[in-house]
Amino acid sequence: MRSQHNKYFSLEWQKHALVLVPLLITLSAQPILGQTINFSVHVSSSLDATKDADMTFPQVFAGDGITAIGKGDGGMGIFAISGNEELDVEVTLVAPDSLIHETYPAQKMKLDLQFAYANHGVNDVNQSVTASGNTARFQMRERDSGPAGAPPTPPSSAHTPQIVTAYLYVFGTIDVGMVTSGAYLGTVDLYVQYY
Repeated sequence: MRSQHNKYFSLEWQKHALVLVPLLITLSAQPILGQTINFSVHVSSSLDATKDADMTFPQVFAGDGITAIGKGDGGMGIFAISGNEELDVEVTLVAPDSLIHETYPAQKMKLDLQFAYANHGVNDVNQSVTASGNTARFQMRERDSGPAGAPPTPPSSAHTPQIVTAYLYVFGTIDVGMVTSGAYLGTVDLYVQYY
């Protein structure tokens, strides 16, 4: 009789132990949700820019380390710039070093962004050129003959320059250390002007 009681107690304890283990794992592996990067686009009055796709990092967990969105990966930020095909533009990307927790500003996630541009008239990341640093100067439409002659023909009733679209692709990494779960935010500024 005594051995049956011990056997029953042993089985019951094992059931409770099996329930406790997944609960502890669930509590220790909370996802960090909502890595949000807000883009502000500043363009000169004769240019137009639109955001075609937000930059979205996948769900990560504290301690995951470097998480990347590469050039051409899903989650890349995509922007379209429309302007005079005869002119060059200069694009500058100004990004913070870190994303900051929305409630606990001391909690940060290192951020490193890059961008590329495609100026062949189509939204095709395979035709893009990665900027060296945070600024790039390029032709609104790639010209075989190189830079436009100076000065370009001014718009008039006899000459209306064609408006073309170039595309910007923003990609990069976040470094997820042992940080508090929650939303991490940051603002990235894109400045676009004729050069």
